[in-house]
Amino acid sequence: GANPELEAAPATVEGSEAARSTAIAQCPYCGVGCGTIIQVENGKIVSMRPDKDHPTNYGLQCIKGLTAAEPMYVDRMEGDSYVRKDVWEEWNKPDHGDLAYVSKTKGSFDEEHFVRVPYEQASNMVAHKIAHFAKTHGGNSIGLYGSGQLTMEGQYLENLFMKGILGSNTIEANARMCMTSAVTGYFATLGSDTPPLAYEDIELCDMIMHFGHNARESHPIIFWRAADHKKKKDIPTVVVDPRRTGTVMGYEDINPENSVHVPIL
Repeated sequence: GANPELEAAPATVEGSEAARSTAIAQCPYCGVGCGTIIQVENGKIVSMRPDKDHPTNYGLQCIKGLTAAEPMYVDRMEGDSYVRKDVWEEWNKPDHGDLAYVSKTKGSFDEEHFVRVPYEQASNMVAHKIAHFAKTHGGNSIGLYGSGQLTMEGQYLENLFMKGILGSNTIEANARMCMTSAVTGYFATLGSDTPPLAYEDIELCDMIMHFGHNARESHPIIFWRAADHKKKKDIPTVVVDPRRTGTVMGYEDINPENSVHVPIL
């Protein structure tokens, strides 16, 4: 249509005018919580755009948020499952061949190495392989990497399956991997695991420091607000990171004289 924003999946119905509705929502990706305006035509999302009146992002949004609807309408996410060809060939041998077979194309995601398989058959193969490894090497040979963005119900089911059925405690998530050090720091410096801060505090800072945080990539709205404040007030910034990240280069582009990069772990 004539939508100036992202057209993720234009949906038109022949012989009738497309009815477009608008919903005010929050971006589903990182914890910044950008205000997002979603437009829907005939049951499909056709536009994701930032809300200029939202106090968090003020009309800014990163590419992840702007394209958040696309995965729902990409062919690779629909229909039959993708299984590596040589793994599927091994599975179809008598007695399913070697259940511990490792694909010769591991690491490559070229289309030529895959075959489309009905979901029921693909999940049956995965279930057999999980059961094989659990019986052969014990439950802890099966690991699961979860997400802090799962629903409570989803987290309950994955824990029930891993711990209650497989007997595995090899389960981890970014929720703990990233927050263990952060919460320890919060308690030590602020006395609470909930930092008593607000986004408005960024514009009150006399100096901003990032420790192992590439904000320009992981939390771009925070970076843009900090960069805008640096440009307006010429505040010093410090980035402690062994890598020369986009955050480092972004601050240096504004003023290299008061942008410090400390390349240590």
